[in-house]
Amino acid sequence: MAARSGVDFGHRYRVGWHFLVGVVAVFVAVAIAADVTMALGQRLLALGTLAVIVAWYALVAPQAVGNGDERWGVAYFALLAVAFPLLLAIAPIGAALMFALCPQLFVMVTRWRVRLPLLLILYAEHAWAMFARIGVSRYSLAMIGATVLVPLTVTILAGVYLTGIREQNRKRAALIEELTRTRAALERASHEAGVHAERERLAAEIHDTLAQGFTSVLMLAQAARTTLLRNPAAADGQLDILENTARENLAEARSLIAALAPVDLTGRSLADALDRLAARHTRDTSTRVEVSVVGDRPGAPTGTDVALLRTAQEALANVGKHADATSVRIELCHEKGLTTLAVTDDGQGFDPAAVRAGYGLLGIRTRAAGLGGTSTVRSAPGQGTTVRVELPSAPPEQAARSPRPVPGHSATPAAEPAGPGR
Repeated sequence: MAARSGVDFGHRYRVGWHFLVGVVAVFVAVAIAADVTMALGQRLLALGTLAVIVAWYALVAPQAVGNGDERWGVAYFALLAVAFPLLLAIAPIGAALMFALCPQLFVMVTRWRVRLPLLLILYAEHAWAMFARIGVSRYSLAMIGATVLVPLTVTILAGVYLTGIREQNRKRAALIEELTRTRAALERASHEAGVHAERERLAAEIHDTLAQGFTSVLMLAQAARTTLLRNPAAADGQLDILENTARENLAEARSLIAALAPVDLTGRSLADALDRLAARHTRDTSTRVEVSVVGDRPGAPTGTDVALLRTAQEALANVGKHADATSVRIELCHEKGLTTLAVTDDGQGFDPAAVRAGYGLLGIRTRAAGLGGTSTVRSAPGQGTTVRVELPSAPPEQAARSPRPVPGHSATPAAEPAGPGR
């Protein structure tokens, strides 16, 4: 039989079942020890029988509750069918164990055709102990009805209800697991499809540009070699064609690179790209933008530079839309293994807690987190705004790849909101 589901109340709350048995056993033991109407030998025998029942529970019950094999439960109740009536015959207070035995039955045994006979045996032993103690009379029959038949009926109804809940939980857990597996499979399929499509696109681009260009270069080089031996003067023209073809091929290669990285970073450092960005913003908005660079970081991963440049672009875009600033300062700092970019404006500011986070905040956080960094925004009404991103100078392997833009957002990544409605 399969292991129990994680939502099975018998398995999930097994510590609670152990606690219930312990509480009931302690109550019965104290009641037996305090019963002065019993001889000392009877009390010791009753306590010994109770100890055997508890020890049998400790030995077998965890297996029955933990692995879902009802054979352990049947074995547990088979010994109880012998020990329980003995305890009842010596100490009637032992009937209080029914408070623990009945719930155990519905946890350890799963099939009703096995549960019901075991349940009837327990209550029959209880009824036998009462008849043996007080005899058969109207009073004893009334007591049997009140202490055996009514609890038996309530136990069966409660068992039906709890069994139904457990079955619903089991089906719900199975459905959730299936949905989780399906979602994971869809995500993998979507990722693989995206990777495949991108590979096909790059393969087609390379085939139609670089591969064709290299083929032409190779053919022209072979032709020039042949002509050079026969007519060196004529070979000059072919070499010119070869050089032009190589230049065109180089231009195609640069075009492909430009499609994968920001134009401002093509052949330039991040500091140069920030200077160009600041100059464009000043030209377009008349807002003075200063760039400050502290430290040096040679050989920086392209993905890190892309994330920082995109952050600066989005921050400046927000300044132009919302801040009403007169000056902006971009600070790029490389120190202690961290690269920090801070964009500060002297605009109207805002209360970050009062602004609903939009794609800007999500975009910057996604890019920073993907490279093992952090992003923060500081602002207050009338005190300007600072958008700050810290990234490791040598981030994990994903830093070698440019972070993907957030779906549904524009090509420039999102930044922390720098004003209402951002």
